[in-house]
Amino acid sequence: MHARKNLKLQIPGTAREQRANYKRTTFGIWILRFGVLSFLLSACVASTRPTVKIGLVGPFEGRYREIGQEIIYAVRLAVREANTAGGMGGYSIELMAFDDGGDPAQAEEQAHKLATDPQVMGVIGNWLEPTTLAAAPALAASEIPFLATASSPELDSSAFRLWPTDSVFQVTASNGIFCSEPCRSLESLDWLTVHCSPFTDHCYGPPLWGLTQFPRLAGSAAEGVYVVAPAPFPADSADPTFADRYLAISQGVQPRFLAVLAYDAARLLFAAIQQDIEANGSPTRAGVAAALAQVSFSGLSGQFSFDVERDWAEASGWLYQWQGGQLIRP
Repeated sequence: MHARKNLKLQIPGTAREQRANYKRTTFGIWILRFGVLSFLLSACVASTRPTVKIGLVGPFEGRYREIGQEIIYAVRLAVREANTAGGMGGYSIELMAFDDGGDPAQAEEQAHKLATDPQVMGVIGNWLEPTTLAAAPALAASEIPFLATASSPELDSSAFRLWPTDSVFQVTASNGIFCSEPCRSLESLDWLTVHCSPFTDHCYGPPLWGLTQFPRLAGSAAEGVYVVAPAPFPADSADPTFADRYLAISQGVQPRFLAVLAYDAARLLFAAIQQDIEANGSPTRAGVAAALAQVSFSGLSGQFSFDVERDWAEASGWLYQWQGGQLIRP
């Protein structure tokens, strides 16, 4: 079916730039502190049970930092809940979170870092098309199972695509026009201004158009535009209580559709690790990959399994629409 084989936002005004820089620096420091704390916590439990690690890579700084801020709390929640419940087959789970800044070169570098740690049994990333495609070959070379969030047919064939394909997006937007390749970033919204008009009922964009910064960048052209999301908002998911659990640890960050998918991705990876441990006594990258290829998992977004091409077999688009600066269910 599929032959799979940066970004700077300048906001005028010195005061606003200073506030934005402060927020980026604060969040970057928080990520560093979280990594240290994660290491210390894993050391504390090492005497009682061994550790298995998962990687999360995404843009925690830069233009797309809102993606990183949303997904990390979801995966942290999944890890916390799993460890509280006893871990996976007697193993504690440790999260390794890395920032790629939305840059393909950094994405490849972070993939190599994860590859050198033999305890890393799976990676979730990278939430943007260029960075996900850049990371995939490096992870494939180390045989690390990769839950990849990209629709492009150029995704490395060893990756497990946890994202709708371009064809799925097109089917979801079958009664209108859908922007795929020209809309892989928010650097330019020329396609939107050329093909869509305010209050249109037939203009569909990719998940990136669902970011909270989109209506500010698009202005009046955003009104009425549909977003084809890979997962539902918490209120539309299989467990609406997810939002409350997320908000209890998120320091005010609101969960949206990427948080739901990130939580599902972590739990899907846990299920494969658990299955490998039960079958073989201890997890290996090859064992986890084999388990993912056979997994059948029910999550907040629906059912998860992978076809022979390692595409998400049940993937479908969730439609939302921009109205009055808010993304709502039409």
